[in-house]
Amino acid sequence: MTAVIRPGEGTVLTLPGRTATELVSAAQGGYDVTVRRVVIPPEDSAGARGPHVHPDCPEAIVVQAGQGEFTAGDRAWPASPGDVLVVSAGQPHRTRNTGAEDLVLFCFFPVPVLTTVEASP
Repeated sequence: MTAVIRPGEGTVLTLPGRTATELVSAAQGGYDVTVRRVVIPPEDSAGARGPHVHPDCPEAIVVQAGQGEFTAGDRAWPASPGDVLVVSAGQPHRTRNTGAEDLVLFCFFPVPVLTTVEASP
């Protein structure tokens, strides 16, 4: 299946501390991959999302705009536009907005249906 997905298309998901638009997935057109555009607003203590896990697949994240911090395990890296972050399946991880503007990410998963589990703090 071949398609062009445009901004504004997809299903909006409200997640803790962020908004995600599922652009491509089994539910969004019968695709065998999942792609989400994620917007993380400037952080406040009430809206921050803790670490989470995708037990069934890796994740590749492309930073489109903003400044952030990516944490996996006990390591943290700054995240800026153009950076690509890669997470192994089952690895607890978290991306935070450390800037004054929205942090915008494109998240790619090689599965048609994404499973996410909130990790223990």
